[in-house]
Amino acid sequence: MEPTGTAVNLTRSIELICCVAAAFAGSLPYGHFFATAEYLPQVSAASLGGVVAAAIVSRLGWGFGRTLLVAVVGFLLLAVYGVFGETTEYGLPTRRTGVELAEGVVGGWARMLTVAVPADVRSDLLVTPLLITWAAAFTAARLSLRTRSAIAPSAPPAAAFVVALLFVGRQSGNQTTGVAVLLVAVLLLILLRADRPRRAMAGAFAFGVPTIAVIVSLGILAGQALPLASGDHRFDIRTLYQQPMQITDARSPLAALKVQLRENPPRRLFTVTVDGKPVDRIRTAALTEFDGVTWTAADRFLVAGHRLSVDSAMTHTRKVSVHVSVTGLPGPFLPVIGWPTRLHLAGDVRSQIGFSDTSGVLVTTRPSMQGIDYDLEAEVSDRDDDLPLALPSALPEYLRYRTLPDPPSGLLALAQQITASEPTAYGKLTAIERHLRGLPYQLNAPPGHSYATLTRMLTATLPHDDEGYAEQHASAFAVLARAAGFPARVAVGYRLHGTPTGEHLVTTNDAHAWAEVHFAGHGWIAFEPTDPATESTQRREPENPAPGPSQSNNPGVAPHRAEPPHPAADRPENGWVNVLRSAVVAVVLLLSLTIFVAVVVLAEKCRRRWYRRRKSGNSARVVGAWREAMDRLAEHGVRTPASLTAFEAAEHATEALGPAVGGIVVDLAEFATRAVYSADEPDSDAVRQAWALEARLRRQLFARLSLQWLMARLSPRPLVAGWRTARQHRRSFTVLETR
Repeated sequence: MEPTGTAVNLTRSIELICCVAAAFAGSLPYGHFFATAEYLPQVSAASLGGVVAAAIVSRLGWGFGRTLLVAVVGFLLLAVYGVFGETTEYGLPTRRTGVELAEGVVGGWARMLTVAVPADVRSDLLVTPLLITWAAAFTAARLSLRTRSAIAPSAPPAAAFVVALLFVGRQSGNQTTGVAVLLVAVLLLILLRADRPRRAMAGAFAFGVPTIAVIVSLGILAGQALPLASGDHRFDIRTLYQQPMQITDARSPLAALKVQLRENPPRRLFTVTVDGKPVDRIRTAALTEFDGVTWTAADRFLVAGHRLSVDSAMTHTRKVSVHVSVTGLPGPFLPVIGWPTRLHLAGDVRSQIGFSDTSGVLVTTRPSMQGIDYDLEAEVSDRDDDLPLALPSALPEYLRYRTLPDPPSGLLALAQQITASEPTAYGKLTAIERHLRGLPYQLNAPPGHSYATLTRMLTATLPHDDEGYAEQHASAFAVLARAAGFPARVAVGYRLHGTPTGEHLVTTNDAHAWAEVHFAGHGWIAFEPTDPATESTQRREPENPAPGPSQSNNPGVAPHRAEPPHPAADRPENGWVNVLRSAVVAVVLLLSLTIFVAVVVLAEKCRRRWYRRRKSGNSARVVGAWREAMDRLAEHGVRTPASLTAFEAAEHATEALGPAVGGIVVDLAEFATRAVYSADEPDSDAVRQAWALEARLRRQLFARLSLQWLMARLSPRPLVAGWRTARQHRRSFTVLETR
């Protein structure tokens, strides 16, 4: 027969392997947070290292203090050499290592909420996933080795998986691999730890393994089919966190359009080199909010990485690569084409570049944009042959692009009149476009794009009232499109005039505004409500544009003010303010977690006490009073081995706490012994006396409403002692069964 210890050790080893797999699965969602898989070696090491460290500590039999020390030191070693290795010198940590490690541990989670996803794999972003994975692996292994609960070791990896999902947020795609690995590891761990005789394990596995396969398959299929898989309805914790880049405009980019067009000579703003099929426009700002007077942007900007999140609705697109070199463009908006997907910056300015994953807009917090060079890859949607059959996006996040604040009845009626004869959505939008292009273009028309201005232009009764330029035409299209029920916005940017080399010199003379409507499968499609032929006859085209001065030298355009970059997105040397802020948040979270654990412990102890007092049978109730007494001793720090008899336990309590307490325990031990070994069932009076002795013991040990009494009520020692006792009983049962 196989030795007794071999089967037990084999089971323990498989359980630890399951803990490694579960902890690793808890880190797999970060594949949707990071742009590449370069984070996997570190989290793999954390999964394996945490379990190995917990196994070593359990083998040595160390207490809580040493165990915590090993967990902390193990993580620090892994973080120093696995994440911050470039800060060491001759293999030894430096002051920079300590500073970056401290900031990463305290404020790394905050930095993860300030970057645009998918993010670059950086040290300051990697330390938090590493810490969470290490803690999950270490705790899971510790619970596996120190308790016999079937579910407890699965909780840390599952919690780590949920935390990772919070950091991922609304990113599209499902977590098929992570869910599959986590379910297999967790269910197998529960199966191994189920309370059953050893000889029944073979049958349990014969039934359990196919069941696990079915559950995992159903989970994967459900993940593929449910709407949550698309990321459209997921919760994003970033919406609750202060954005690192708050852009404040002194003037709407749309209102500044006329000032740029009237500059003479025009200023040079930037150059664009397009690689591939030509494009005719480049966008700087996307205006989504209209209050009846002014169009403004309501974007949330996060620190941009090399890869930028893609609009999931864009499937009918083409790739375009451009190089942009800024010379005299006023900030804060950077020129982009279509929807940017990759950004390659020249120089160390990445922490000053922000990206909005809801509008595809790039901004900078630099006080001057002169000298910014970058390469951009983007997805561009053209008005191709498939568009007439496409439908405007109807997802909930595009509802705000359909709303208008108290629109005038005249504009609503006009939208209905223009679109009534068209059967398709695209046809209705092109009808609005044709109507607006038929209006006379006049740059000298009064500025403004309020309801009153648009109503006067669209329902003109006096000469020249119907004149306008791109500002009014773009705003009118967006208002009429929204009045007809379409998700529309106003885009501000510049026209690109075709050249054989694909290089465009953009000046203030190219400033323009147009409208965009979001279509399913195509994304934001540009509509041109201003007749370019008419416009070109009234715009000056000088041969030698003037060099663009800096933003502060342009008196005609109100400057765009940008707040300094958030300390969390800057270099570590400038991050102590955020570290302190994050430390306060971390303390609050720690206190909240402590209170939660205390409430759980108190609730479980109350449940156990209620259950023991109401068990069926007087014998069970007397034994319940004895077990409650043992819990009170455990709260006082007196650990009673499960191998002792009731009277031996009473003698042990007398030696530890004195005769006053010991006498109570001896009397209660006599009741418990009679209840277990007497042939007659104890009467109700015996039950009452047993619980009265337990109450006397409690009063003797702890003065009511004292700090010691409160700490005893919240102490988890009785629960831990119960787990140990159950584990000892199960081990004894296993040995007897194997023999």
